[in-house]
Amino acid sequence: MAEGYVTEIGLDSDNEIIGYKFVQLGVMMDNIAKGMDAASALPKQPETYGRFAEAVKVINPRKG
Repeated sequence: MAEGYVTEIGLDSDNEIIGYKFVQLGVMMDNIAKGMDAASALPKQPETYGRFAEAVKVINPRKG
């Protein structure tokens, strides 16, 4: 995936993936290079893909 770093995966009632939330690392790194601290830059860039807003369950992809 070229969009960025996936932070959350959205599942439907059948536990099937319907979307995800991700951070665009390029944009985040540009903000850091311009002087923004990393803690502030991270939450400014979340994006979603698919039907993430309709998810009945959200999981961390690194914890299962």
